Amino acid sequence: MTSSAPEPTLSRRRYGGVLPEERQRQRRAKLIEGAIDVFGTKGFHASTVREVCVAAHLTERYFYESFKTLSELFIAVYGEMRQQLMDRTLRVVDAHQHQPVELVESSLRVFLEFIREDPRRGQIMLVDALGINSEVTRLSGSTARDYGTLVRKRLMAMVHPDMAEEVDLALLSDGMVGLNILLATRWMQDGFRTPIDKVVRTNTLPYIGLIKLLGQGRASG
Repeated sequence: MTSSAPEPTLSRRRYGGVLPEERQRQRRAKLIEGAIDVFGTKGFHASTVREVCVAAHLTERYFYESFKTLSELFIAVYGEMRQQLMDRTLRVVDAHQHQPVELVESSLRVFLEFIREDPRRGQIMLVDALGINSEVTRLSGSTARDYGTLVRKRLMAMVHPDMAEEVDLALLSDGMVGLNILLATRWMQDGFRTPIDKVVRTNTLPYIGLIKLLGQGRASG
């Protein structure tokens, strides 16, 4: 006598054709989107878990399904914005690899447009990221260093060997990125009143001077 094998039980139940892990991923994405609105409008320190959940149209139990704390959620929000900005910037870098001034102008414009496009990004990346905790500070610093590395690679291609001995290009690159962040923050806090073309030219001017200075040795050598 033969008996048919029992049908395997499903360890993951589908609801509406969607697996549990996909539903969780969707809820996490909603929380990130809700946090962008809350953090970007009120500022991180004035925000609560409840407000984020209301913005995401989820109950609080779903918040703790994906995040332990608001600062953990902030890191996820910042990471997503960082990736979006870096993707846009790298496309510009690829298009202007051998044109240093045009590369600087285009990269700065991408950064400024990214902030002006959605001022919530500026609140989160330029203001809140500096005062939450050491982990967020490290993440913000890592972003600045990544941009500093892009700048340094372009400067190294133009620097005369004599100047390379006299200048710390890593320090210089980080300083230039810090200047760009400071100008962008001031522009945002002024309500983007200055035309973006003027802000781009203002940001680009120090780079033009550096490009000329770093290449001086070629003319004098």
